Amino acid sequence: MRYLLVDTNYSGFLDGVYRGNPKLPSASYAEQLTAIHAGLFGEAAFEVAALRQLGHEAEVVVANAYPAQSAWAKENGVALPPAARLKPAMRRRLVPWLRREHSTEWMWVALLAQVRAYRPDVVQIQIPDYMPPEIVRAIHDEVRLVVGQLAAPLPPWPLLGYDLMVSSLPNLVEAFRSQGLSAEWIPLAFEPSLLERIPSGDRDVQVSFVGSLSPHHASRLTFLSEVAARRDMDIWTADATGPTAGGIRATFHPAVWGRQMYEVLGRSLATINNHIDVAGDYANNLRLYEATGMGALLITDAKKNLGQLFEVGREVVAYRDSAECSELIAHYVDHPSDAAAIAHAGQQRTLRDHTWLDRMARLAEFVKART
Repeated sequence: MRYLLVDTNYSGFLDGVYRGNPKLPSASYAEQLTAIHAGLFGEAAFEVAALRQLGHEAEVVVANAYPAQSAWAKENGVALPPAARLKPAMRRRLVPWLRREHSTEWMWVALLAQVRAYRPDVVQIQIPDYMPPEIVRAIHDEVRLVVGQLAAPLPPWPLLGYDLMVSSLPNLVEAFRSQGLSAEWIPLAFEPSLLERIPSGDRDVQVSFVGSLSPHHASRLTFLSEVAARRDMDIWTADATGPTAGGIRATFHPAVWGRQMYEVLGRSLATINNHIDVAGDYANNLRLYEATGMGALLITDAKKNLGQLFEVGREVVAYRDSAECSELIAHYVDHPSDAAAIAHAGQQRTLRDHTWLDRMARLAEFVKART
């Protein structure tokens, strides 16, 4: 089977990749994609590697990487619309001026051309909450099967054109099915080869949190504020300068993604995980597997399905509120050998049961049943 995975990367991550290599935008498409994947961001490249290991052909498109997509278009004789246009406007309704308006039209022109050039059997769209329905339908006309992967709030438009929806959230799987969509549960996972790519070192960070703290994460902000008032912690986030996040009494560090994020987790004795609201009562996010995979003690919020994924108390530890989280931090900081023992058990569980090879084998079976 021939798969094409479509994803986007955080703009902050992509900016960092190109800022670190000023000559990269003039490099070939293959060279740019290699440099992007070297940053180890997200999961699409890991999924592609697993699909190939299972005997399938697979590629990934980073749809919002404008220099890379422009390089592909140039190499394949495809003309792209400009990424931004100057449009006339009136300042204070009196002074005429030109306003720069960004566009995503180029993104979809490039993607559709890549689908037609690659001729996949299956396109898996990792961004159903971002991709316009008309583009999904256009892709559907070109391939045998379109799969959507989503574990975020549903988009305001209907999910049309998908033959299968997959999610790491059981509640979203049920929501998809209630809309008449074919849907399956596939948890997220960890890539074991990261342990060879990320240098191991001392656990010099006692307690870490890595993630977003924007105003959209109100419950997380409240939770971390309460924990940080009781216990020291180090926080890596892009939102440290916000008025609410700035009120958390913690040591802040710049945001880290991909390789740098794994390095932080690899340095952490323990790391705190806190799900976003859409998760509801379910444990699902990548941090469950990234943290345990990198050998940190995972201190995560208690969810009703957590015991299906890990043995709570032996492989991970769970809190019900900020006070209990603070107590867990205090205990394991004072008893690092206990923390290390649970972290090791959690890592072994992830390496055994929660890998991308396992998840892509599940996906391939679901696809096979529908083709």
